[in-house]
Amino acid sequence: MSEKQAERRRSRTVSSSSAGGPRVVVIAVDRSQQAEKAFEWYLSTIHRPENQIILVHIPEGPTLKMAAGQKLSDGEVQKLAEMEKKENEDMTNKFKKILEKYQAKGDYRTVYHTKPGEAIIEAAKSESATMIIMGTRGMGTIRRTIMGSVSDYVVHHADIPVIICRQQH
Repeated sequence: MSEKQAERRRSRTVSSSSAGGPRVVVIAVDRSQQAEKAFEWYLSTIHRPENQIILVHIPEGPTLKMAAGQKLSDGEVQKLAEMEKKENEDMTNKFKKILEKYQAKGDYRTVYHTKPGEAIIEAAKSESATMIIMGTRGMGTIRRTIMGSVSDYVVHHADIPVIICRQQH
């Protein structure tokens, strides 16, 4: 982190926590209902108009960036590019509608990374975020132990507050 980024982060953290000023809020989003519910929970309960919302999407499955260096035909590359473009458009539109519903403003970022937890942490740092909001898929103990949990990773590695929104049953 550059000295300028560190100073920006310190000033934002102090102003947002001590004076109730604007916050930079990173919200992890994907195609899941849990992500949508977490975003709506944030907007309906703790959002303030002066807050800066950064929606961070880490695509699941194959992407052009991940396929770099693979031996794919031109047709396969084209199909992958079209699928990726459609998913990004669908995600952007979905969350744009939610922002409009709550009369809020936000920016949308797609981050290509093989490890979603690391990507969320890196995005929060690069945006000088003061908070991370995310949903959880509620995996069972055994499955979470074997596969790992993105929310567990973020909670244990973030140096800012993290709010995990569990879906009500």
